[in-house]
Amino acid sequence: MMYTMVATRPDIAHAVGVINKFMHNPGRLHWNAIKHVFRYLVGTKDHGILFELNKTSDVVGYTDSDFANCVDSRKSTTGYCFKFGNGEISWNSKLQECMATSTTKAEYVAASDAAKEALRLGRLAHTFRQVDYDLVPVVYTDSLGVVALSKNLVHHNTSKHIDVRYHFVWDCVISGKIGLEKISTTDNVVDGMTKCLSADRFRSLRQQMGVMTNR
Repeated sequence: MMYTMVATRPDIAHAVGVINKFMHNPGRLHWNAIKHVFRYLVGTKDHGILFELNKTSDVVGYTDSDFANCVDSRKSTTGYCFKFGNGEISWNSKLQECMATSTTKAEYVAASDAAKEALRLGRLAHTFRQVDYDLVPVVYTDSLGVVALSKNLVHHNTSKHIDVRYHFVWDCVISGKIGLEKISTTDNVVDGMTKCLSADRFRSLRQQMGVMTNR
């Protein structure tokens, strides 16, 4: 299940991340959750990341976070993904190491992780000469507070308690290495990697990820 998620199925990233937290002491509830994911995979075995011609060649990223939704640790979940054209080429959903004390901090930590991946993909694209590295990678977030915080730390007293290492995204934005822009929650592709959603919302995001049938 982990191999499938890492290779071609970002749509199960959140489910796999939640289940993985109980690998050392699983119970019947967790086993039922695993079977549920496998049933979903069997029902969508003809789905995969579909790349189409004549699509934009820009690398675009999306980042999101929930807030303290883990009932055991009260930590938040980071989610990010990057699309090349209409299909995803990189994604991640994981529990944050720190304890976020606000929604903005949780989103800011997630944006910092996404910024690191944006720079890595930018260098990789330049190596393969598929994308002009002089173009600034753009990462979208649905948090207006994170966008403001990434552009100016001086006027945000709430940023003093945030670990210095998470201000990496601020340095990238100020130096012009990446662009961080606001996007509506409805259009945030990575929303399904941080929380449970309704079936209709999940299917809509799955298509936006580029995960679809090849028929």
